[in-house]
Amino acid sequence: MRTLAFSFLALFLVMTGLHAQTRIPITNNMQINSYSNIKFIPNNYVFSDPDSNGVIQINGQHNIVLDGDSCRVNGQIFKGYMIKINNSHNIIIKNFDSVFSYKYAVYITNSDHITIDSNTFCHNKVDSAGWIDVWADYTKALGGGVMLYQSRAVHIHNNIMNMQNDGVALYHCDSIKIHDNDFSWNTSYGIRMFWTDTCHIYQNNCSHVNRPRTDPSDCAALLLIISNNNTVTNNDLSWSGDGVFLGQYQHSTTPNNNYFAYNECSYSPHNAIEATFASGNVYKHNLCNYSSYGLWLGYSFQSVIDSNEINGNTTDGIAIDRGFSNQITNNTIRNNPRGIALWEGSPITGYTTQYSKDYDIHSNIFDGNTLAVSLSKTEHTHMTGNIYNYSQSASLYFDGQSNLDTITGNTFISPTVYHFQNTSSYNIYAPDNLFIPSDSLMILHKVYDKHNNSSLGQVQWWPYTQGEQPAIQSNPPCDMAEPPSVWYAYPETGYPATNRFGDSVYFDTAVKKVGMASVKMVTSRGWDLALNYRPSADSVSNWGLTSSDTLYFWVRTIKNPFGFQYFSVRIGNSKGGYFKYTASPGLLNSANLNWKLLKCPVSGGNGFSRTIVGNMNYDSVNYVEIHADCWDYGFTLWADGVQFSPCSPITGISNEKSSAENRLINYPNPFTDQTTIAYELQTPGKVKLEVFSIEGTLIATLVHRYQQSGIYEITYDPSILHPASCIPHPASRILLLRLTAPDFTKTIRLIQVK
Repeated sequence: MRTLAFSFLALFLVMTGLHAQTRIPITNNMQINSYSNIKFIPNNYVFSDPDSNGVIQINGQHNIVLDGDSCRVNGQIFKGYMIKINNSHNIIIKNFDSVFSYKYAVYITNSDHITIDSNTFCHNKVDSAGWIDVWADYTKALGGGVMLYQSRAVHIHNNIMNMQNDGVALYHCDSIKIHDNDFSWNTSYGIRMFWTDTCHIYQNNCSHVNRPRTDPSDCAALLLIISNNNTVTNNDLSWSGDGVFLGQYQHSTTPNNNYFAYNECSYSPHNAIEATFASGNVYKHNLCNYSSYGLWLGYSFQSVIDSNEINGNTTDGIAIDRGFSNQITNNTIRNNPRGIALWEGSPITGYTTQYSKDYDIHSNIFDGNTLAVSLSKTEHTHMTGNIYNYSQSASLYFDGQSNLDTITGNTFISPTVYHFQNTSSYNIYAPDNLFIPSDSLMILHKVYDKHNNSSLGQVQWWPYTQGEQPAIQSNPPCDMAEPPSVWYAYPETGYPATNRFGDSVYFDTAVKKVGMASVKMVTSRGWDLALNYRPSADSVSNWGLTSSDTLYFWVRTIKNPFGFQYFSVRIGNSKGGYFKYTASPGLLNSANLNWKLLKCPVSGGNGFSRTIVGNMNYDSVNYVEIHADCWDYGFTLWADGVQFSPCSPITGISNEKSSAENRLINYPNPFTDQTTIAYELQTPGKVKLEVFSIEGTLIATLVHRYQQSGIYEITYDPSILHPASCIPHPASRILLLRLTAPDFTKTIRLIQVK
């Protein structure tokens, strides 16, 4: 029986093509033959390779295993290679503890079926300055962990390759699988691909790839030059020069058809994703936040940008110069200077007949952008089913020959200045859209077209269905920082006050100076941010300030070690004019971790220097903004008791009683999926909080019990059928919320926008 078992073992070894494992030391210029199964003797080896022949050489061989467990190999002079493989197949390289100070740890040409598993190839050739030629072929490879040329069917996983130029470089390769590696903190590329197709790249850490002395140096977490039909999913590509850099220049007639999904591409000093002269790419469910551009897709066409998060970028959320036939759908695009910017710039040689046209933009949520969508010399744009929330300057901006568009079935909610700003000479047609507020005169006031300048085209937004008239807030409230007001943080030249974990401009019922709550803004970056007030969603402000002399407000901050470098206040109207009051940033610095009362005279003075921008006077004022700049570092700012005199002076008493008017609120309102409901009880007793349809049918009972005095908050999601109700939720956008308390009863409207 033992003889038979031994025969089976021998047959197995022959079938697998490997001999029994051999334990030998690493020697210089050692050549490995086919069918070798080597476990190198653990040691600290020192071998330089000045002639680039390879310390370990595999040439024209196959079926080899190299196990470097507990081996450290030092190349000394950052030249040559620890392992050099050519014209070979079925090779396994695994478990090397450390290979460093070579040009590349492993250099592979004209080979296939290679596995590189669980190695540490770090601190090989590195450059920290200078721009990189992204179009350079393999003869100018920069150095790093692993380089492959004209190779295929390679599996690279569970390795650490960082602190060098490249993690992995692929030139003229195909069918490479790369996953679960750490390629972070390299100075050129996490993964570099040149004419490399049909690869699967997933679950790698390629973050923090940059050159500290030349930022951003065309570095990228992932570079694809003329590389097609690749799948890139679930990678960390953040904090790099570019998260993704894809180039197809002069080869744009070759479809890319790459698929990028569920990647973290945020915090790039350049672009979260850049793809130029590229077609057929799909970008889904990626995080493209807090970069200069979320997606820069110049001259790209027939691409799909779907279900991505594109928030807080310093220049544009999505920017496309001379692109065409692109679909932009189901994205969340928040707090960018321009949410989407489409234009037709000066043509590049070879692309003079490529024009900006034929876009499908639908079912996106635009929230708190300065301009939601900017179209310049862009034709045939189809915009449907989008929600435009609280744009600062305009929801839709048209310039140049921007015509033949379809704008219908969208929802426009309370911009600071305009729904539509048409600076072109072409008419804009926008029928069957929902406007909140829905008053026709108010909509007309939020349209800039030939009525403002006879040389411009007209925005035609009929037919119009008369809705409920908005409430006009003719006088500013005695505390604008009190719910149910609406506050947004807009980017001026920098990052807004939101983060990937959710909206961070909210009412703070714990840290406050007066009333029921303060407004709290938290931001991870700190260029010029504008914290903007407007009344609750079903109201519009139209203040006359002729009798007001001073804007009072309490402020509290948490500053970074460098403090604030800029501070100003704006009081503006709906036509783009405003008073700007510039003050010493020391006022915010002195409010670090304590409340400070500031007094800004409407006419200027008391440390606030006033300038007038645009057509601005004391009539038809509709917003207040607080601007802060913190050297591009994060900070926290609270505002409370924001009011104009002659309202009653701010007392500063933190336990001031709230009026019944503000003792039941919800925010945000309108809302899409869920809203926070807050209420204050000044008398303990039995409390009932109920939701009704607009017809008066009970939908849900949220609270029905005895409660002590205090402030309460709950989250309400209309999609959930609450146990207290047996009636499904109606399709109506308007619900009624009724609070029955021991000392008062109040009903407010909840506006859900789907």
